[in-house]
Amino acid sequence: MNYTTAIFLIRSDIRAVKVSYDVHGDGKGVEPFIMFKTADPSVAVGEYVVIPTDTRHGMTVCRVEEVDCEVDYSSKVPVGWLVGVVDRTVYDTILKHEDEAVTKIKSAEKRRMQDELKAKLIADNPDLQMLTAVDITPALGGPAG
Repeated sequence: MNYTTAIFLIRSDIRAVKVSYDVHGDGKGVEPFIMFKTADPSVAVGEYVVIPTDTRHGMTVCRVEEVDCEVDYSSKVPVGWLVGVVDRTVYDTILKHEDEAVTKIKSAEKRRMQDELKAKLIADNPDLQMLTAVDITPALGGPAG
């Protein structure tokens, strides 16, 4: 018997989950799924979880691929415990706000560059100033201003 699976026989609330590890970070080097155990009833497929390893400070992140899996009590492969679920809520919120800020900064930067270029063009070519006063909306098919 694999003694790392004995807890499944003793406690019905312990769940077997299988995770994947993306070796290269590109989705092409996914290792075969590895089984872990957890007492967390909320662990779901697609979530990221921390697992114990022999590298990287003894932990790494994997993705849950299957939950409530069948346990092979005769397998010789040890079944470890999940360290926990990665809560990305705060991180994802920060990224969203940063992206919104960058979009606004880019827009303001574009406007500033357009204003500077316009000012330089008019300073070097005063006769272009008259183009800013001409209403070209009717020529573009819109209502006259």
